[in-house]
Amino acid sequence: MRSPLVALCAVAALVIPPIPAGQAQTAWQTCSFNGRVEACLVAGGSTSFTVTFRSDGKQIEMEKVGEPWTCGQGDREECGKLLITEPSNGRTTLATYRQTSAAFLVRSERGNTYAIPY
Repeated sequence: MRSPLVALCAVAALVIPPIPAGQAQTAWQTCSFNGRVEACLVAGGSTSFTVTFRSDGKQIEMEKVGEPWTCGQGDREECGKLLITEPSNGRTTLATYRQTSAAFLVRSERGNTYAIPY
């Protein structure tokens, strides 16, 4: 017979999604959404990651698509396109990004802007 703890762990494994490998963060960081500073968690790798906002618990998934290009002063930064998906409703939006040495700056087709620490 299974112990209650084993059963609870099995249920938790089904309900709680795994943290993606890569730059999984465990401490709240400072992000911004439409110019408003918010605490966030960033988990994932260099091409696909999830951002969770502390204020409302909302999650968005960002995935780089297509080929990036160099941009910025002296072509030292990376620019490209990405898809932003909201798992809560399945909505997907195309966006452009600029990756600096300190942040990942995003502007979606819907006009939303994000600054995610890198």
